[in-house]
Amino acid sequence: MQVVRLVKTSDLQQVTKLIKKTGMGMTTMPKNKKEVQERIEWSIASANKKSANPNKETYLFVLENDKKIIGISAIYTSISKDKPSVFFKLKTIKLSSAAYNFEKEAETLQLYLLHKPYSELGTIFIDPASRGRGRGSLLSFARLQLIASHQARFDKKILVEIRGWKDKNGKSYFWDSFSKAFFNLDFFSIDRLSYIDNHFITESVPKFPFMVELLSRRVQKVLGKPHPNAMPALSMLSKQGFKSNGLIDILDGGPCMEVLAKNIPIVKSSIKVKVDVKRSVNFSNYGFIINFSLNNYRVVRENYNLINSNTIEISQKTAKVLEISSGDEVRINIENV
Repeated sequence: MQVVRLVKTSDLQQVTKLIKKTGMGMTTMPKNKKEVQERIEWSIASANKKSANPNKETYLFVLENDKKIIGISAIYTSISKDKPSVFFKLKTIKLSSAAYNFEKEAETLQLYLLHKPYSELGTIFIDPASRGRGRGSLLSFARLQLIASHQARFDKKILVEIRGWKDKNGKSYFWDSFSKAFFNLDFFSIDRLSYIDNHFITESVPKFPFMVELLSRRVQKVLGKPHPNAMPALSMLSKQGFKSNGLIDILDGGPCMEVLAKNIPIVKSSIKVKVDVKRSVNFSNYGFIINFSLNNYRVVRENYNLINSNTIEISQKTAKVLEISSGDEVRINIENV
């Protein structure tokens, strides 16, 4: 059975092995065993923190199938709390001339600083050999289930940066034909430096607006366009209320989406119920079941029976994976998501 849970110290070897399959260009992905260890310790400390107020925590999730870790994802809180996050912003301006009696609208790209703290979804990856069968949505939505279960630990606004478009050889037109000009570093060096805190970018990118019409055609074509592999994630997040906010990643030109946490369907429809573990029963419902304890957070998508507004029946196998017993509380969604 597949389960998403928060990372543990004993996951170090498996997660390190998994990230070697991610390739280059994933901004928030740990790059080596030392970084994986740091991220695991950071996540554990975040979950153990007594204060519920968000303050630069990370929650690292793993997708496990029959004891094998096949995917990871994360949430980061209080991004831009100390220094504003830096993006490009697409903006339409009006140009006019009284002397020549004309008006026109023009799209511009301008440096934009995001000052108000937000929580960010990131670091999602599944082993290519294990994709499909709903695993991507389980891994992605398990993060939203944590927000539903512990809303006070997260910022009011949730953002996600979608990977920018690259060709089949991993080449970014946006970087090669535009952003690269502002830096004396290659893409992967600057990408690594920009992890979480990218405020340094303001030192080298001009503050004036760039006319999109004057950019090369290949840059215009991929501006705000997601990586082909990111399309399923974009679709899933759109159904959860995430919408484009006009912000563009400085380095790869990928789009940024946002939503208020309270407006996410998964968050809005989440309720607590008690479980009754059954040896053998026919189930009529199917959906997320969440052990919402921060010390043992676990999410599955399995069959169950909704007995009433306060109780569900689940199988012994589901109870074992969630590490719960009859009488324990879990969360489910009253609507199908």
